[in-house]
Amino acid sequence: MSTLATATLCALLAAIPQDAAPAAKPAQEQPAAPAVSPPAAEASPQEASRARVEAFLGDLERSGDTIATLSGALSLEKYDAVAEEVERRYGRVVVERKDGKRRFAIQFDEFVDSTGRSDRSLNRWIYSDGWLCEQDHRNKSFTKRQIVGPGENFDPLRLGEGPIPLPIGQKRSEVLARFEVGETEVPVDIPMLGSMRNVAGLRLVPKEGTEMAKETERFDLFFDRTTLAPTGIVVVARNGNRTVARISSPVVNGEVKDTDRALLEIPTLDPREWTIDIRALEKK
Repeated sequence: MSTLATATLCALLAAIPQDAAPAAKPAQEQPAAPAVSPPAAEASPQEASRARVEAFLGDLERSGDTIATLSGALSLEKYDAVAEEVERRYGRVVVERKDGKRRFAIQFDEFVDSTGRSDRSLNRWIYSDGWLCEQDHRNKSFTKRQIVGPGENFDPLRLGEGPIPLPIGQKRSEVLARFEVGETEVPVDIPMLGSMRNVAGLRLVPKEGTEMAKETERFDLFFDRTTLAPTGIVVVARNGNRTVARISSPVVNGEVKDTDRALLEIPTLDPREWTIDIRALEKK
């Protein structure tokens, strides 16, 4: 007899008042013993994984309201499958959420080419109030593009929309509608990510028929289990190209350094020194 069935029988016997127990009937008159329902089947590994994924997606959705600021060192690696070359960039990332709107800045100040040669190269991307800006210090060029109109909703960190996906506060229903989602482990074969600890990994595969599925094979996303801050990202394209990003020692809801906060401000530049290209959103 199973443990559950034994425990159920003991509980039923214990519930019968001893002074009210009926006299035993002859064996031939004993009614058939009631069938004992089998214990509920335990969830399969696939079902358990699915439950963990959906619960974690719910936590990530709520993190959109709890993560007001995020900053950290950013490393970016791009692998070109055709040339079989890797280049890397190093810098900072700053994200701030205020009055329901999100702005971010990414600045790279070091570039390492496929030969390992390092170069101090300053590039910055800023998103604020519907404008996405790119500032190239070496070529003295500044591009400012309006990518969303006033009052329209746009998440610059949404998968497939921003320059680097940093999914914070993504709606679980939207993620499940666009991707097949499962768990994944820290990729020990990628040195930039192999040393991560205390992280949860999700693998997002674009569903067939979606626009993203045409070019992207998968996203692997890694989050700090305590703060839910994104710490690692792998984007694998269908052509074999791969982009890896790592946010090291992210500071969540802590004091934002003045130098980091300054990165969030769209600069006013002298057109005599910079090539400036401003493109407002075309009216429909």
